[in-house]
Amino acid sequence: MAEAIDHSVRTMDDAFSAMLDADTNAAHINPTLRRNSPLPPGPSLVPVARYTDRAYHELEKEKLWKKSWQVAAHEDDFAAVGDVVPYDITDMSFIIVRSGEDEYKAFYNACLHRGRKLREERARSLDELRCAFHGWAWNLDGSLKQIPCAYDFAGLKRDEESLPEVRLARWGRFIFINPDPDCAPLEEHLGDLGDNFAMLPYDRRYKMAHVAKVIRANWKTVQEAFMESYHVLMTHPQILTGGAHDLCTKYDAFGSYSRAIRCGALESEGMPSWEPVPGENGTTCLRHPLNGWVYERIADNVVQVTTPKGKTGKFTANGDWLEGELKDVNPHMCDWAGGGQLPADGPKPRGRDHAIPQEVRDKLGQNAHPRTLRAEMQRILLRDVIPSIADDIPDVELHSSIFFTVFPNWHPWGSFNSINYRFRPNGDNHEEAIMECMFLAPIPEDGDYTPVREIHWLEPDEDWTNAPELGMLAKVFNQDLRNLPHVFAGQKATARTHLRIGDYNELKLRHFHAHYEKALELADGM
Repeated sequence: MAEAIDHSVRTMDDAFSAMLDADTNAAHINPTLRRNSPLPPGPSLVPVARYTDRAYHELEKEKLWKKSWQVAAHEDDFAAVGDVVPYDITDMSFIIVRSGEDEYKAFYNACLHRGRKLREERARSLDELRCAFHGWAWNLDGSLKQIPCAYDFAGLKRDEESLPEVRLARWGRFIFINPDPDCAPLEEHLGDLGDNFAMLPYDRRYKMAHVAKVIRANWKTVQEAFMESYHVLMTHPQILTGGAHDLCTKYDAFGSYSRAIRCGALESEGMPSWEPVPGENGTTCLRHPLNGWVYERIADNVVQVTTPKGKTGKFTANGDWLEGELKDVNPHMCDWAGGGQLPADGPKPRGRDHAIPQEVRDKLGQNAHPRTLRAEMQRILLRDVIPSIADDIPDVELHSSIFFTVFPNWHPWGSFNSINYRFRPNGDNHEEAIMECMFLAPIPEDGDYTPVREIHWLEPDEDWTNAPELGMLAKVFNQDLRNLPHVFAGQKATARTHLRIGDYNELKLRHFHAHYEKALELADGM
């Protein structure tokens, strides 16, 4: 985006460049990681009404969702020809059909007779698309196949009764649709996005998990919680490995997408040093890395918190005070220790430096940086999956969280992090959102893998740990989703007409709203 950068904007470009220069595999670093493209200074003022007012939802239906390229499905959703995946957005509905071995089509999800949806749910190995109301049927390519009592429809021309198609394009095994027949090609919209995944392109990944849940907040409120790492210090303190600092993430904007690279402190001495806690396990007993307070689960939904000076208190997993001298604690840490837990045999959290195996330390030297050590641990795992490239992967792509936002609502992560998000309104309800998390893992070079084809739906009030396939990310989501209903409620209650978005740490939000204003043809930032 903007080329002229005001030097008053504090970025981490120089510190990040120095980190790349010290990378174990600096020769293999993707040149895109050295691109610097911050936005000019703000801050931006975003009208609260964009989240709360139904009028914006109506504008979005007409000017955003009817005119945007959006992820509708993934090739792994389709096991065979004849598989069908519905895709709903606001009050619109489409079906994606695998119509041939390597062919997909998208149609409006409505019978041309009386308008009934052709499919409400996914379907497998169909040889036709038949309406469950009166039996009108179409072939997989959308051409009309059969009309019961055809004699009763005088003047009907069969060649004019094919299912109306929707623009469809594929990228990285994702299937995109755009309801606008006059839209620019998907390739033009995505631009050079693919260059960011040169070592492991998305067409070499398979879907190993897909979890969805309805969130009681506007889709933009929900989406924006996952677009920055500004919230990590307060909401996810337990994951502050490799240092804590207020400048830990590099942000850039390019065309229709923005990028964040969170790699921990680069310009500080890092985390305070604390003595190990007896019984510390990173889940039900752990120390806050900044102030040293210890959070320990002592019963179902009960957490005892102890300060380094010995003050204590008991709290619920929601952070509500029960008893003791301490009266106020971090509710997110209470949730982590006292809330829903993953199965005992499930994935374990990656600890700080002391959890790194001695053999890795011996190989890289006792003075190796924690980022280098963690990267080598990841290479060890990847050697069994993608041995031809595992040893060449740069540290930065293994220890950092590299996450993108592609306008309007798709969030792919970097080459060796499997996370992908999609956010959208829950039907025609602007006060609820559907949040989806997909894991896209490297396709093993030996070809032995089984993709996930169905979505695991959680109930709106269900604990994320009931989706153990997400590993420790499920517990992270519990912390995030503790905030969001309160964020949305606060957006409705605020006395101000605008929200304030920061220059750099919230660059991705600023980039989104610039595109949002253009798409909705909003004047003067309304």
